[in-house]
Amino acid sequence: MYISEVIVSAMISFVWAFLLSLLLLYVHIKLAWRRQILAEDAHKTPKPLVANLGGIVLYSIPVLALPLLSTAGEKVYLALVLSTVIGLTIGLIDDMRDLGLIKALFVALAGLPIILFEVYIPKPYIPMIGNVRMTLLYPLVVLAFFSIFADACNMIDIFNGVLVGQALAVLLPLMLFAILVGAKVPLILIAIGLGYVLAFLYWNRYPAKVFHANVGAYGLGSLLSAIIILSAATGLTGAEFVAIIGFLPAVYNGFVYVFSTRFAPRARLSREKKAVLFINGRLEANKDPNAALNLTRLLTIKGGLTEKQLIVLYYLMFLSSGLLATLTSLLIHAGLI
Repeated sequence: MYISEVIVSAMISFVWAFLLSLLLLYVHIKLAWRRQILAEDAHKTPKPLVANLGGIVLYSIPVLALPLLSTAGEKVYLALVLSTVIGLTIGLIDDMRDLGLIKALFVALAGLPIILFEVYIPKPYIPMIGNVRMTLLYPLVVLAFFSIFADACNMIDIFNGVLVGQALAVLLPLMLFAILVGAKVPLILIAIGLGYVLAFLYWNRYPAKVFHANVGAYGLGSLLSAIIILSAATGLTGAEFVAIIGFLPAVYNGFVYVFSTRFAPRARLSREKKAVLFINGRLEANKDPNAALNLTRLLTIKGGLTEKQLIVLYYLMFLSSGLLATLTSLLIHAGLI
């Protein structure tokens, strides 16, 4: 009976977040066209205009997260809301004025509400070891978690629907994990995230009608980070490790890019140093050995691919990492790792 009640609560939270996000995105797209808040879809021929700054819709998180108030209390609710809003604001400032590398430090501040409200457990679960006490170090881990997740989300937001696909590879395994454990608060947290992500996927899938922009990428990265840390603190032991497994494509993409460019921001790379070049409707790996390296360049190294083909390949990677994260959660739940 308890599990049924938990699932019903999660379904209500999901429907609430999904329908509200879907409606707000529809309104935003209409307003964006009216006010010319548009961006070129650079990987299509010809380059169509698309509504931009769609991530602004996530500023509705105080309303989207209302189901938390009756189940998790004010501290968890405020930590989720404030962390997401801080991440959104860093991204929005970056959209208006390129912050450069310092934004990686700024977005780490999105983890401060979780630390200040003390809604974390400084004993993360590490497979084959168990819970590791990190009383003094864990707050720094929280800040690093936000910085890495938000930056990685921004770096993988390159094609229609790809960022939300990566988010699903994290949230769906966590949802199954929470159902198995019967953890009510984590399940509601995850359901709220899924509602927003799937609503965005509806408008952002190929061919996209709206883009996240930096405000959306950093906002979503902060939302995911908050959901993961708060889930681990409210009954979903091992959530951090499961999430990292699901997030591996974005982490790998971000790290190889950062180290190949010596931390140079994407916006400041010359065309000659970009990872891939868009030629005759196809994306082709840059032949320059000193060019930036990312997953797209690796996928196109044997020949050019269309955006649609690359999206399929990215989703196959997300499916693989999501299945691996699911297997990890099953093994943790069974006590085998």
